Amino acid sequence: MISTGGSLQVPVSRIDVLISGAGIAGLTTAYWLRRYGFAPTIVERAPFFVTGGYKIDVRGTALDVLRRMGAHDAVVASSTQMQGALLVDREGNVINRMTGDEFGHRVGGHLEIVRGKLFEILMARTAGVDVIFGHAIASIAQSCDGVEVTFRNGDARMFDLVIGADGLHSNVRRQIFGDESQYLRDLGMYLCVYSVPNFLHLDRMEVQYSEIGRVAAIWSTRDAVDAKACFGFAARNQQIDLRDRAQQEETLRTVYADVGWVPRLLELMPEAPDWFLTSPRRSTWPHGRAIGSSCRRRRLLRLTDVWPGLEPSPHRRVRAGR
Repeated sequence: MISTGGSLQVPVSRIDVLISGAGIAGLTTAYWLRRYGFAPTIVERAPFFVTGGYKIDVRGTALDVLRRMGAHDAVVASSTQMQGALLVDREGNVINRMTGDEFGHRVGGHLEIVRGKLFEILMARTAGVDVIFGHAIASIAQSCDGVEVTFRNGDARMFDLVIGADGLHSNVRRQIFGDESQYLRDLGMYLCVYSVPNFLHLDRMEVQYSEIGRVAAIWSTRDAVDAKACFGFAARNQQIDLRDRAQQEETLRTVYADVGWVPRLLELMPEAPDWFLTSPRRSTWPHGRAIGSSCRRRRLLRLTDVWPGLEPSPHRRVRAGR
């Protein structure tokens, strides 16, 4: 039985849903699917859960989602509680100071949490969901009866719906719509975050240098042993392979070679266990029984962001569309 929010309950047979990607969107989607009677399975390319990443703002509707998931108190307890920021020049001299609320644009109940912490909270709420690690979708064949998914190891399974929650460079989107180069415009912007020793002894503070086309920062959140190095930069004339860490590290060395206080952060790159680099974009296209989504905004994805207009029926037919 699936409740529609009121007294009405819709009888359905088992609806199997495959979610590609065990990230924030994938885990959140799996939670709500299971809660309303669906049978979600997650396939994740990595051999384990990947918990690195940047700080995430949780605002507006996302706060309501957390409360309905019973996760709000846990997010509050694990929030960054950033106290302020020091804005510095190229040589590291302090030129301005800001409070945590000013720097993070926080108002009222807005929360900020490191992606890894939020990920752990969502993992706890999706315990028991089947996760296939170290695999990816090789092909998707849609029909009136469902979706036949073939994995890269040759195994094939039938699902009623496939959801692409596999990030900015979605494999599901590529399977359905073709190579992303046909649809996306490269903004030439990159974000990189990784852990470093807290050699500045920061306590819920961020040190940031910014200019047009470049940002470099180091910050430490509450109870964190290490600090996080963060770089945001424009590289419109260079194509960076998002799976080639060596090239990524060399690009950072080149882009930030003349920023006087940054070399220490660059020296620590090879030792970072949680390297994260991405290129921000946004696109969402439903297509029959396959849905894809990626998001460049720093917020918690709602179920409707990756599953617009879904209506279950008693006949195992699932309609998706805007």
